[in-house]
Amino acid sequence: MEKTYEQLKWEMDILDEFIEKAYEGLIIVDKDGKIVKFKYEKFLDVKEEDVIGKHVTEVMENTRLHIVIKTGTPEIGDVQNIKGHNVLTSRIPIIRGGEVVGAVGTILFKDILEVKHLADHLEQMKQHVKKYKQELKRLNLAKYSFEQILTVDPHMLNLIEMAKRAAEGNVSVYIEGQSGTGKEYFAHAIHEASLRRYGPFVRINCASIPKDLFESELFGYEPGAFTGASTHGRLGKFELANGGTIFLDELSAMPYEMQAKLLRVIEERELERVGGNQRIQLDVRFISASNEALHEAVKSGRFRSDLYYRLNVVHLKLPPLSERRRDILFLADHFLELFSKERSQKPAGFSEAAKAVLENYTWPGNVRELRNVIESAVNLANHAFIEDIDLPNWIQENTAQVAIKPIPELLSEAAGDQHLDLYGLMDRFEREVILKALSDAEGNRTEAAKRLGIHRTALYKKMAKLGLSEGEKSHDECQ
Repeated sequence: MEKTYEQLKWEMDILDEFIEKAYEGLIIVDKDGKIVKFKYEKFLDVKEEDVIGKHVTEVMENTRLHIVIKTGTPEIGDVQNIKGHNVLTSRIPIIRGGEVVGAVGTILFKDILEVKHLADHLEQMKQHVKKYKQELKRLNLAKYSFEQILTVDPHMLNLIEMAKRAAEGNVSVYIEGQSGTGKEYFAHAIHEASLRRYGPFVRINCASIPKDLFESELFGYEPGAFTGASTHGRLGKFELANGGTIFLDELSAMPYEMQAKLLRVIEERELERVGGNQRIQLDVRFISASNEALHEAVKSGRFRSDLYYRLNVVHLKLPPLSERRRDILFLADHFLELFSKERSQKPAGFSEAAKAVLENYTWPGNVRELRNVIESAVNLANHAFIEDIDLPNWIQENTAQVAIKPIPELLSEAAGDQHLDLYGLMDRFEREVILKALSDAEGNRTEAAKRLGIHRTALYKKMAKLGLSEGEKSHDECQ
């Protein structure tokens, strides 16, 4: 159907308005260089009707439109001086049927300084984006490596080797242990030793997220997904971790209804933002941790067994400091050196009395508590050595005083035993300690375990190993 005059006029008016708004100036010439469209009034103070049909060189200084018609080569982003103004122009040939039939000249910026201002603005924005990216990367990087997990305990050393082997693959790792035993150190170190070390490490503390915000915090949300949601939407923690590792800390605190959604994400390796319908592919490694035995939460119905088995592929159970007796003075010396750097006069070490207190305390706060105690002692001590009186009162009051046979005496006894090796000597020493604890506790194994700073089950196992189970009556069994 042919267009009416009104339709054509309307379309031309729209085109004129577009040209007026899109360009600072525009000129169209035919193949002979004569002007057929002219929107340069603001520059030349000349009306369009006065120049139509004239050759472009008669109207504009420094023009090259007639040259572009001859060469057929576009000239983009050229600087042209028009009445004292350096403007940014483009000249484009109009080609029909392989023949140049005219050319179009446009001005995008009426002064080249506008381009400079725009370039400066873009550079500032680029630097801001770079800064934010660096900050985001800094916040989402692993802070610790295996070299920073300090221990001389054989069991801990075995756990470190196991964690290093697990780090080489993409397997999910579950870390169990009391607060302060180093779960976060292990999580960071596994990521740092893995092929994902250059990707983000995103930590999620499940205990710190309000129940009603859990899904949006983990998976993100689309603009206006719920009341109070940002109009721009938000990326979730899982998307931020793409290509890297997610560390789910305090996993036992995750709401039960959220566990099913997490399981689906783990199995399908994709997620949907809250309020969205687009499926986002997910490439992450899962490391989780809890200070509560999750298998007990599974038994009680507070934690999904299918999710537990999905996350618990490699299980690292970190022992409390009370079961890592060799580490107590080793770590105490390390913390002494660490905190002494800030003092002009530093203690040379620990007195024998202070060592005894440190070794016989049960350390319910584990390594974190030991660190805080040594920091306090370093700042309060005014002796050549840290004394027992420099340690907090609660440490001294809750120390299990266990008098045992001195090591030189044990060595003297063992001198005639040609078959006694290091482990045999250690067993003999451990036997002396347990017998003394049982004696002081009047045979009550629960009390003896408390004095030794170990769990009652651990005491039973050690007694069985050392042949102390038979013939030893225990008050707690008789009660």
